[in-house]
Amino acid sequence: MEPKKIITRLMMGVVLLTACTKDKVQPENIYAKTGIAAVVNSNFSLSLCRYALVTTHYDDTLSKPGPYTLLGPSNDAFTAAGWSSGAALIRATDSIRAMMPYHFIRGAIKLDSLPMAFNQPLTAGNGQPLYVTHWVNSRDTAIVVNGVRVSTFDKPATNGLVNITDGVLYPIVYNDVQQAVSGDPALSMFNAAIIQSGLAADYNTGGPYTVFAPVNAAFNAIGVMTVDSVYKMDVSKLQKIVKAHIATGRNFIYDYILKADVTANTYQEHMLSGAISTFTLVPDPLRQGRFAGITLQTASGASVSISRKNILAGNGVVHSISGLLNN
Repeated sequence: MEPKKIITRLMMGVVLLTACTKDKVQPENIYAKTGIAAVVNSNFSLSLCRYALVTTHYDDTLSKPGPYTLLGPSNDAFTAAGWSSGAALIRATDSIRAMMPYHFIRGAIKLDSLPMAFNQPLTAGNGQPLYVTHWVNSRDTAIVVNGVRVSTFDKPATNGLVNITDGVLYPIVYNDVQQAVSGDPALSMFNAAIIQSGLAADYNTGGPYTVFAPVNAAFNAIGVMTVDSVYKMDVSKLQKIVKAHIATGRNFIYDYILKADVTANTYQEHMLSGAISTFTLVPDPLRQGRFAGITLQTASGASVSISRKNILAGNGVVHSISGLLNN
C-alpha cells in the first residue's frame, strides 16, 4: 500500500472501522467498535503500534472476532528500536510485517493468571514460541515476555485482551545458539572458539542454553587479535573458555533481575565449565527501586557489562558481554 493511502486510512481511524448500514450491522463492525484494533486506536501510548498494525494490515486481523491477545509495544518501545514516527514505520513496512504477528496470540490469555513460573511457552501468531514469565518477589510483581517487561496487562476488548510492552519483540531467526553467535560479526572470535573446540554440534542441538558470548575486543584484551589466532589455540583451553560462558536453561536478562537475592542484589549462575559466575543488578536511573540490567564478574573480580541482550534462538538465548569471564 502506498504511504499516502496508509496515512489516509490512519486518519479515518475508528470512523472507517465502525461504519455500518442502518439495516444490518456486520459482525466485523461490532468487533471493530470495541475490539482490539479500536482499543489500540484510542490509546495514545500505542499510537506507533497503531501505525505498525495498519501498515501491515494486522489491524484487520485484530478487528475480527478472534479472540486474540495483543502484546503491543509502547511508543517508547518503538522509538528505542529505531522507529520514532509513523513515517519511519511505513518506510520499514517489510520488516514490520514480519515482526507484528509475533506480537499477538490466537486466544484470550490472561497473563496475570498464568502460573508463577519462568519462561512459559505460548505460541505467537506467526507460529513461533513466546516465553512468558510471571513472578513475584518481595519487591516486585512482574510479567515479562522474552525478557521484555509488560507494563499494562489484560486490558479487555470484545475480541480479546490488550497488553502494553516496554520493548519490541523480535521473531526467532536463528535455529540454535551457535548460529546466533555466528550471525553477529562482533562475536566472530567466540564463534571460532566454539567451532575449534569441537563443541559446535553440542550447541546446535539440545539445550536450552544461555550463552554469554564475549565480543572480539574481549579476546583482543588477552592478546588474541584475529580469528586465525583462535583457530591455532589449544582445543582443551578453548573448551574451557567456551563452557565458562554457557549455562543450562533459557534465561533472559530480566529473569536474573527477578531471581536475584533481594538484599544483596546478586545472583550466582553455574556455568557448564563448573565455574560459578556472580551477577550484580544495575539500578535503573529513571525508575526508583527498579533495575535496568546486570553486570558479571570475572575470576579476577573485574566487572563485565552486557553489550547486547536477549537474542532468542531455537534452543536458547545469547547475550553479548564485554569481557572473558574466566580471565
